[in-house]
Amino acid sequence: MKKIFVTLMVALCTLGIAAAQDLEKATELYNNAVAAIDNNKAEAISLFEQALDMAGKLGDEGAEIATQCKSIIPKLYISHGKELVNEKNLDGAVDQFKKAIEKAEAFGDAEVTEEAKALIPQILMADANQALNAKDYAAAAEGYQKVIDADPANGQAHLRKGQALAALGKAEDAIKSFELASENGQEEAAAKQLSNIYVKKAVACQKAKDMKGALENAQKSTQYVDNANAEKIIGISALSLKQNKVAAEAFEAYLSMNPNASDKAQITYQLGTALVGAGDNAKACGYFKQIAQDAKWGEAARYQITTLKCN
Repeated sequence: MKKIFVTLMVALCTLGIAAAQDLEKATELYNNAVAAIDNNKAEAISLFEQALDMAGKLGDEGAEIATQCKSIIPKLYISHGKELVNEKNLDGAVDQFKKAIEKAEAFGDAEVTEEAKALIPQILMADANQALNAKDYAAAAEGYQKVIDADPANGQAHLRKGQALAALGKAEDAIKSFELASENGQEEAAAKQLSNIYVKKAVACQKAKDMKGALENAQKSTQYVDNANAEKIIGISALSLKQNKVAAEAFEAYLSMNPNASDKAQITYQLGTALVGAGDNAKACGYFKQIAQDAKWGEAARYQITTLKCN
């Protein structure tokens, strides 16, 4: 980076004494700033800012110094910010990148503006990811919010914030984050997370004997991603609520998704029971016959076969 030289004699020929002294001082500040870059970027920035301020008041005579300062200052803020990232001072780094954006926009440096705007969410995301991997979910959620503050359309940040909130047991807040993730390019991943949350809510309702809540949450789960766990909960809950047709459809879906399930015989019996309740005895007979020889459910199935007078 070049230094600028000016002699007092030349300046005196074209400027007044006071202006010539100001030009010499601005030049000195500029050159001292150049010298400080490698060792102390914060000091270099301060000196360039002072040189720019002084040169700007000198009109055409200070134009070269002012132009050089405007070219250097935004880049120097970015360079200083990167140093702070390496020192793990992320708040300080973000502050430097924000100043780089401010200066670059003021000086018309689009390239620096774009770089700084990209760097802020990148470093914040890396920090939040580290917290998430370390299972420090509160810090992760806070970190992802910082990313979102810098880049509201960052779907990954919304998604991972939702994961952190879900791990903290804040299901409703997590749902909001996943919905925002879905709106910002993370539809598939967000749908999986939402489906999983609603399955967990359904299980909790089952344990609390709230079969209506279990049914509603399991149905919401399948609206995002159809899955065997939710279909099983739908079947059991609907059966207890005497919604036999809903129960039968869910049990059939469960068995289709999980044909080798360890509880296949039990679900088949419950499916037959639901079909009887729905008035479809012929189809129920077919399912009862499938488990007629099962060690645990065979006796109950044979009783149904006899009662229904299955052929």
